[in-house]
Amino acid sequence: MTVEIIVAVVTAVVTGLLGMFFKNNLVPSRLIPLQNLIISIIATIITIDTGLISDPLIAGLICFGAAFGVAGLYDLFHIKDKTMEGE
Repeated sequence: MTVEIIVAVVTAVVTGLLGMFFKNNLVPSRLIPLQNLIISIIATIITIDTGLISDPLIAGLICFGAAFGVAGLYDLFHIKDKTMEGE
């Protein structure tokens, strides 16, 4: 397993957990992309500081993709649950 996969999975898990606990309670829905951007920036800084990935561009792209990817998956399942409840 490569460092990039580990970073992507950890960022995805953190983003998913924050989404489950704070969505619509702490952060309004319209600010969720900003929240994901902040998470990806924090993950990038941690990744570079710990030396997992030394290239800032690669670290940023991986963390950005993981944060927004998991947010999209969360929304996909959340929307699916809401539409099934309405039927």
